[in-house]
Amino acid sequence: MTNKLKILPFLFILLSFEVFPQNLVTVNYDESDEIISNPERGFSTQINSPVSGSLINSLKQENITLIQKLYVIPQFNNSELSTDFLNNFKSDLAAAREGGVKLIIRFSYTEEQNGEDAPLNIILKHIEQIKPILQNNYDVITYMEAGFIGAWGEWYYSSHNLNNTNDRRTVLFALLDALPKQRCVVIRTPDYKRKIFNDNNPTSLAEAFNGSKKSRTGAHNDCFLANATDFGTYLQNQIEEDKNYLNQDNMFVPQGGETCNPSEYSTCENALEDLKRLHWSVLNKDYNETVLNGWKSNGCYDDIQKKLGYRFVLLNGEFSDKVKPNGKMDIELKIVNKGFASPYNKRNVEFILRKTDKTKQYRLITTEDARYWFSGDTVNIKITAGILITVEEGEYELLLHLADSEIALHDRSEYSIQLANENLWEEKTGFNSLNHMVSISNTVTGNNYTGDLFFKPDTINSTIPASIIIDGNFEDWQSVLQIDIEENSEVTGDALNPSTDIVDAWITDDEKKLYISYSLDSTFSEQYFYHVFFDTDSDTSTGFHSEGSFAGIDLMIENDQMWKYNGTNGEWSWENYGTFNAAIGSDSNNNRIEISISKDILKSLGTNDKISILFNVNDNDETIEDDYSPNNYKETNFIYSYLVTSVEKNQNIKIANKYKIAAYPNPFNNSVTFNFNVKTKNIKSLNIYNVLGQLVKSYKTFDLNSENMIWNGTDNNGITQSSGIYIIQLQTVSNLITKKIVLLK
Repeated sequence: MTNKLKILPFLFILLSFEVFPQNLVTVNYDESDEIISNPERGFSTQINSPVSGSLINSLKQENITLIQKLYVIPQFNNSELSTDFLNNFKSDLAAAREGGVKLIIRFSYTEEQNGEDAPLNIILKHIEQIKPILQNNYDVITYMEAGFIGAWGEWYYSSHNLNNTNDRRTVLFALLDALPKQRCVVIRTPDYKRKIFNDNNPTSLAEAFNGSKKSRTGAHNDCFLANATDFGTYLQNQIEEDKNYLNQDNMFVPQGGETCNPSEYSTCENALEDLKRLHWSVLNKDYNETVLNGWKSNGCYDDIQKKLGYRFVLLNGEFSDKVKPNGKMDIELKIVNKGFASPYNKRNVEFILRKTDKTKQYRLITTEDARYWFSGDTVNIKITAGILITVEEGEYELLLHLADSEIALHDRSEYSIQLANENLWEEKTGFNSLNHMVSISNTVTGNNYTGDLFFKPDTINSTIPASIIIDGNFEDWQSVLQIDIEENSEVTGDALNPSTDIVDAWITDDEKKLYISYSLDSTFSEQYFYHVFFDTDSDTSTGFHSEGSFAGIDLMIENDQMWKYNGTNGEWSWENYGTFNAAIGSDSNNNRIEISISKDILKSLGTNDKISILFNVNDNDETIEDDYSPNNYKETNFIYSYLVTSVEKNQNIKIANKYKIAAYPNPFNNSVTFNFNVKTKNIKSLNIYNVLGQLVKSYKTFDLNSENMIWNGTDNNGITQSSGIYIIQLQTVSNLITKKIVLLK
């Protein structure tokens, strides 16, 4: 009897835990037929007047999120742009941001076929003048139209004979250099692009989104369906070849434009065929009205409005329904793109766990890239992530956030993508509900999660974390996103001394203070100077230029002192403004510093609502190179805005894609070297596949290390492979990482 009494409680305990295993639940979704106001796609409106809140509000009633702003400036065709004009340009961008829309921008000097444009030196000067504005506001610019040359800026005519390949190339390259690498410039014909780049091949999968000028040059067609060649958009003797070129090229770059006159070609049937074939994202709703009214009367206008750009429909999902703290959460989604195109600007794919009482929220930032969700494709997303051991038990909603990758816009619902499904969209948050509840409980059984991909604490309806305490501990920074993730922003090992090597940086603020934190590859040293430089007036020509930096430095933090620049000609001359609150991390975090500064102090020292920021570590040893962040500090900097209380508007600022594979050279001929930033113990497999999905080469885990791996283009049997695209696939304990490489023989 005693033995039974001892055994029964033991059995009861086992049974009570077995009642709550982790299960997978399948959810199916209903497609919506509604017209959706999604960003960076759809019908646009074209204006010459200032961007205003009333205009934006009226456009929202028509599901319009894009304004094509034309700047016709004949008064400046032989002089610099005036301060008033530049301020008006800034005002248009500010109004777009405030109203939650984006702009397509074009400059021209005349709207007359035989009118005067400007000489090349004036055009280049104007581009140089608008460059700082573009750099600081590119987040609300969806793309630029090349413009400047000839009537309407369409490159056909030119009173200064600039309608030739060399001058067109000069203007295009100047614009691409003026814009951050996250944005494209579109030009008038595919033949222009071929000649400018001296390359008859459209952008390939291997070239896509690599930041090159070719990969950032798209198309606009301002005479869509006007005749067989769209009034010269396609060469007379190679119409099909030109359309085939755009069919491939426009998979990765924007295609926009407008109709220009009714013709036998401007039927619904032809419109739907070419819009789909050429992957159109944007079309002017204001011109030509006869053509557009014909589409309305023949029943295709609404279909076009729905399908311009991307249109993502969620088909089904499979999810864990019960998870323990420190356990794993499985997510699998199937999404089809029923639009004509895919996104051309980067966008985040994030999952949210939100407690039903709205008191707690956790965010999972994935490495998925929606730019590869091509038109007509069905995409499978499969992720295993961890639940932190500190997560509060309870019932949680699961949501999907397709957020703008620019942090200033990240939490604004107007800039998030709404799925084309019934009853999933949350207008207030910009989240898509996945109609699934997850129970997080310590009573759930299962293995502990051993990977590195976690749902992390997130603030609700705000990017601002709870107040940060300057104490050398960094747990209160968990929901603050890094600003140094993007390529060329900051890398480990670029400084000879690890104690001067800036690795990571974070910025946020609350109602009263600005908070800054950054870390080094090694520990902080009392012998060195640690700098945060501020350009407070958004004028790169004023202030001090450390090592020829892009920023015009007006304020400087040097260790625990604040200094204001009081020089006039760039000499080293500063006025001390006392100490501020700073702390270096504890013993376990002694490679990181955190700083807080009163906004009132910054304001009293002359800051505007936006400040440019540059980091530096100086060891006073001329034989050791100092380190700056961002790495390309001579071309750009980080920018912070008080108005939106978030880091914003710089090509270096992105939400982290933590794991990456680097491959070089790419394309390659004989061999390719690749490395990855994953610890060997976390690697399950490394394989190379061809485009048919066939396994070509596999590596054993004991062959792998975190340094250099070389593939010589042969399969597992030593047979040399043919030219083509291959996929490196690295499977870790928590996710799947891929890299496209191109073998050219």
